Amino acid sequence: MMSDWCAYSGAPSWGGFWVGVVFYVIQAIAFYQIAKKVNIRNAWVAFVPFVQFIIVLHLIDKSGWNILLLLIPLVNIVLIIIWMVKFYVAFSVSTGLIVLSIIIPIAGLIVQLVIAFSEQYSYKGSTRFTV
Repeated sequence: MMSDWCAYSGAPSWGGFWVGVVFYVIQAIAFYQIAKKVNIRNAWVAFVPFVQFIIVLHLIDKSGWNILLLLIPLVNIVLIIIWMVKFYVAFSVSTGLIVLSIIIPIAGLIVQLVIAFSEQYSYKGSTRFTV
């Protein structure tokens, strides 16, 4: 019984894999719709893993090259939080929803879907970049 405490094979479960895929697809659809809503030329970028975040960067008036900063450990966590707050502010999302979406990632996904498909939220910023 005591020898089983470290019997992990190293392989992730298929359930966890598919949950990740579903979250990715939902977020890609949300970013695609947001890009179309804001008239970003190449909205299809939303479906390219890791590169999809360039849409967020452009909407908060940052260069797409800033995505390389996400390769730095710990800095990436801080930057994602800062950039997502700026992203939500650009769409006039309430402070409560911003805090909730940072604390609970699934709430952030829901907020992104609401931004994408609701007429209530419109882009208040301006960007000098186009994808």
